[in-house]
Amino acid sequence: MRLISLPKLGRGGRPLRIAYGRIFHEANAYSPLVTGLDAFENDLFLAGDELARATTMKGSELAGYLPHAELTGFVQAANLAGGVETVPLASYMAVPSGPISREAFDKILDDQLARLRAAGPVDGVYLALHGSMEVQGLHEMPEALILRRVREVLGPEPRIAASFDLHANLSKGVVDQLDILVAYRTNPHWDLAPTGFRAGSRLIRLLRGEIKPVHAWRKLPLVLGGGNTIDFLAPMRGVFRWMKELENDPRVISASLFMVHPYTSADDLGWAAHVCTDGDEALANKLAEELAERAWNQRDEALPPMLSPAEALDQAKASAWRKLGPITFVDIDDIVGAGAPGGNTHIVRELARDDRGLKVFVAVHDPALLDLHWDTPIGTQIQATLRGTEGYNMPEVPLRATVAARATSDMGRKLRLDVGRSSIVIMERPPLPIHPKFWRDVGLEARDADVVVQKNFFHYRIFYATTSFQHLPVVSDGATSFGRVRARAYKTPVHPSAKIADWRAHDRELRL
Repeated sequence: MRLISLPKLGRGGRPLRIAYGRIFHEANAYSPLVTGLDAFENDLFLAGDELARATTMKGSELAGYLPHAELTGFVQAANLAGGVETVPLASYMAVPSGPISREAFDKILDDQLARLRAAGPVDGVYLALHGSMEVQGLHEMPEALILRRVREVLGPEPRIAASFDLHANLSKGVVDQLDILVAYRTNPHWDLAPTGFRAGSRLIRLLRGEIKPVHAWRKLPLVLGGGNTIDFLAPMRGVFRWMKELENDPRVISASLFMVHPYTSADDLGWAAHVCTDGDEALANKLAEELAERAWNQRDEALPPMLSPAEALDQAKASAWRKLGPITFVDIDDIVGAGAPGGNTHIVRELARDDRGLKVFVAVHDPALLDLHWDTPIGTQIQATLRGTEGYNMPEVPLRATVAARATSDMGRKLRLDVGRSSIVIMERPPLPIHPKFWRDVGLEARDADVVVQKNFFHYRIFYATTSFQHLPVVSDGATSFGRVRARAYKTPVHPSAKIADWRAHDRELRL
């Protein structure tokens, strides 16, 4: 006799219906640029049937970056569980940048909510969010508003799950509205799809009555700490390993650490620890306390030594690592991956003064210079002045350059100017050269360089793992300067600006 496998059904003997979508942006309050709707109307925008196709295993959810991200992970969790109908909404995502205009935010949210209403009755919703969004004129955490509006559309019964970047700034307005809450477990973030899978599988188990989530969280008066905060390196390796071990306990639904993006204007910025257990409030509180304490104990771990542009070029010149591949300069004060505009001219200024005989690849946001020479014939020698992003107050750099190549890509127009042995890629939009293909667009190969300048703290390492083996942090002045983080005002004293003996002294106030 042949056995027939029946799908696991949801409520009332019918399959579950779960809607899914994304509103994802990381903002930088110190950028002179405002993020408009056009930033989200990009190659990453997906909706409806197109989103459904992109979130199959044969699809490409984040074209040019990662084929499978959170929404794909969620869909695969539903497929594996069986008896679940997934209902695609829309996926809005933009490169980190300045605060979003209120008009753009309202249009995006209204569109997402309209799609949710049109979807008809659902048992739950899964949203991929960031947790460090900032909207002009909005005096609350935007993700909290998103969740509140979603709840208004759903009514009281359907359940809501959300995943977050581990640099989210957790708040009461978010935690109180969620049934399932998970965060990335890797830094740099390669586990987007596994994070969506974790969120989806837990939401399905909740809807089937298999678990009863109980949440506990703690907030630390800490904005910078943990050394380089990479999950597989000391000192954070032990903390992340411990969280993974926690989830092997059947009583624990999830454990997440949020190491906060420190460049928004939120006054309650701080690291946070979150633990969710299956109906055991005492255990949730105990483990949240322990996770917070483990993270707090890493607060004094120093950052790597920071170099000036001149010091970094001197080290690159002397480095034996250049025999294996280009040295990476991490442009700490102008990290586009953390919302800076990418218009820092300090490195180019030192390069123009003395290139040390090095071949350096660097991208700079300067749309005015690009417009001026976009139609200049290839091979033409020009006298140009690099000014960077308008309103960014960068030093002007006179250049004698050759117009070498131009291209149009998903980051807008690129104009390559060769100065001596080096190449400066002038950008229409903030540059994010995390993948070597960024340079190939204008006829360059990263392996041919002595130095490649990155505008990203971590993610580029995924794509340069076999190319670059020495990474030098370079400081100058810009939107992601750690000096801004230390100097600004907060709701409570925070580390490292203040010396704090016990994080518990400020935990409750930060969670209000």
